[in-house]
Amino acid sequence: MKKSRLLIVLAGLAVFASGCGYSTGGEDSTVTVIEATPTPTATPTPEATPTPEATPTPAQEVVQTASGVNIIKQNATYYVVEGVNVRSDCSTEAQMITGTTAGQELTSTGVSEDGQWVEVTVNGQTGYVSAQYVSTTAPAGAAAQTAAQ
Repeated sequence: MKKSRLLIVLAGLAVFASGCGYSTGGEDSTVTVIEATPTPTATPTPEATPTPEATPTPAQEVVQTASGVNIIKQNATYYVVEGVNVRSDCSTEAQMITGTTAGQELTSTGVSEDGQWVEVTVNGQTGYVSAQYVSTTAPAGAAAQTAAQ
């Protein structure tokens, strides 16, 4: 009886297999062409550029003269527009250190907060000149005068 069941199962499989089977391409066969969609190429994500840190503005150095005038320290070159006295403080009443001549170059180390006085170094001494008598623009012929010195 086991043999007969086995034969029945094998016969069923044979019938089933022939129905699912393989087509030889006869007249009633249909060929379907499927075009493959290409897989898109991944675009690399650009790296984020780090934002540079802001360079901190250095705090201005401020010093005070004996008379209480605040001087903002900064280096510059000034030229005497017309003769002016170099004084020991930011006042026309302060002691005169030396005099200057028109066209003379002065090395500045600061300017008063109100812009009225320029701190200069003359002959190794620190003094102050009124800003109205000096300029940061070299007068015509200043190069020749500097070369002659």
